Amino acid sequence: MRVTVVGAGVVGLATSYTLRAAGAVVRCLDTGPPMGARSVGDTRIFRVAHGDPALVAEARRASELWDDWSMRAGRTLVGAERVVVSGPRVPAWADAMTAAGAVHRVDRHGALHDPAGGVLDLVATGAFLTAAVTPERATVTAVDADGTVHLEDGDPVEADAVVVTAGAGTPALVAPLGVTVPDVLEHHVRFTFAGPADRPCHLDGRADGLLTSTYQHRTRSGHWAIGGHLPDADTAFDLGVEEVTGRSRGAVVDHVRRHLPQLDPTPLEEVHCTPTRGLHDGVQRARAGAVHVVWGENLAKLAPRIGEAVTADVVGDTPVAAGGRDHAP
Repeated sequence: MRVTVVGAGVVGLATSYTLRAAGAVVRCLDTGPPMGARSVGDTRIFRVAHGDPALVAEARRASELWDDWSMRAGRTLVGAERVVVSGPRVPAWADAMTAAGAVHRVDRHGALHDPAGGVLDLVATGAFLTAAVTPERATVTAVDADGTVHLEDGDPVEADAVVVTAGAGTPALVAPLGVTVPDVLEHHVRFTFAGPADRPCHLDGRADGLLTSTYQHRTRSGHWAIGGHLPDADTAFDLGVEEVTGRSRGAVVDHVRRHLPQLDPTPLEEVHCTPTRGLHDGVQRARAGAVHVVWGENLAKLAPRIGEAVTADVVGDTPVAAGGRDHAP
């Protein structure tokens, strides 16, 4: 079976890897370098903790697959740092974990502890998948429902199936097929600080200053990464990268000065991405003829499970309703 995967972020690479393991002949195409857009950066947070029992179950399966990838890669891809969740979402997330049978505890301060969580080594993951998949640099201009992929330079690529997981480029590619994917982008920036990194990852849903919530975790280099979510008016795509970065930097540095005195409040580096506004945890998929479409938010942690599920759809020719939410990635 011939399959073309459009997008060489972590989800596109994971899907290509799993399809090849299932016996498909795969070409993975991306206009830029692998892991170069929404998958940029050296680390992410892996967590089982979610607010929906179905997503908790999928994250548990993803954890098993990450372990398998670690063995195949010859190195640990998800650390053992654990994840702590605080703020108003704790009761619902704890209930979801209980319903899914996931190990957790809520401490006397009301914080949720996820012992299966940790830091995802995105650099090592990207190197492992890229070596196995060997993605190609090519700009895809259109995708047909019969499995034909049109390139900016070069002859069309014909395949039995196409998987589109192109991040910000997905909406325009699949709209002509009748698949509607949210397309309003915004800017998001996280910052790295020097300081102790021997602590769990932390997701805090409490507002602080201009920040509506924050997240933090150890980086691959042993520093500490912190990101925060600003109101929509401060992250609008039309504001531009520099303006949003400045607003984010001011809010995050203020948060560090007041709450994390163990860190040097001078940012060492910045990681910028353009997420889709309004999307939250979870995966959505659609089908139009031979074209399978994948989109969502915070997908890196679920990448191996998404690859497994999409491969089952493609190889097994299992249809998925267009635009429908699918908690089993």
